Amino acid sequence: MHRQTRLLIEDVLGSFTSWRLWVSLGWNDIAKQYRRSFIGPIWIALNTAIFIVGFGLIGAQLFKTDLPDYLPYFCAGQVVFTLLSSLLNEGCSTFMAADTFIKQAACSKTLFVSRVVFRNLLMFAHNAIVVFGVLLWFGKFSGIHWGAFFLSLLLTLVAGWLVVAIVGVVATRFRDVPMIITSFLQLLFFVTPVMWRPAQLTARAQVIVDYNPFAIFLSLLRNPLLGQDLPGETWRAALLVIAALTGIFVALYLKSRRKIVYWL
Repeated sequence: MHRQTRLLIEDVLGSFTSWRLWVSLGWNDIAKQYRRSFIGPIWIALNTAIFIVGFGLIGAQLFKTDLPDYLPYFCAGQVVFTLLSSLLNEGCSTFMAADTFIKQAACSKTLFVSRVVFRNLLMFAHNAIVVFGVLLWFGKFSGIHWGAFFLSLLLTLVAGWLVVAIVGVVATRFRDVPMIITSFLQLLFFVTPVMWRPAQLTARAQVIVDYNPFAIFLSLLRNPLLGQDLPGETWRAALLVIAALTGIFVALYLKSRRKIVYWL
């Protein structure tokens, strides 16, 4: 086996065997953000709830949809999109935020990728409370397909882990990348079916959904929450995206993993 390939495998395995460290770091990141606040991390769910209810009431009228149908759709979409966009956005600072650890000790680089993913999983768990509350309010909580939801969440976290690892390296090397991604996410919100439905597009415009990875994973997580079946095309598209990300991750880290510390 090629030496760099073996070192990369050891790095990834070292990340998962050191799970107590990245769990502790991720938990501390959330705690530090809300330290000395009166209600702490509850602000995460509260901010989400205020935005979703506020826009949901307006969006139902804009799209001429009944509120019991639109609000759960928009709520689930907004919470899932927040998870996806946060993974991409915060992934840029994966190694820059951990430069003290990386410069002072020989440790697994991908450990800090797991830290970012775990931190965003905690944020998603807080925001999911709002989704479950909306589903309960409209009597749709019992329709959740739990098996498909947890499998979808697992695939999303795998894809998210790969994305964080990739953008973390690229953003460490090229410091303009975080600004580019921030601007890109503003556009991506409007071309991803968060507040609108794919059926509202013309046949030609469907390409926006069909070839949008965010739309694929949005459907992957939102459909089970809304009690809707997932077509086989969605599962296959998600696996294809994960396969492509895996190839990019391996190629990038075989070449750049050793250079990360010099770019900080």
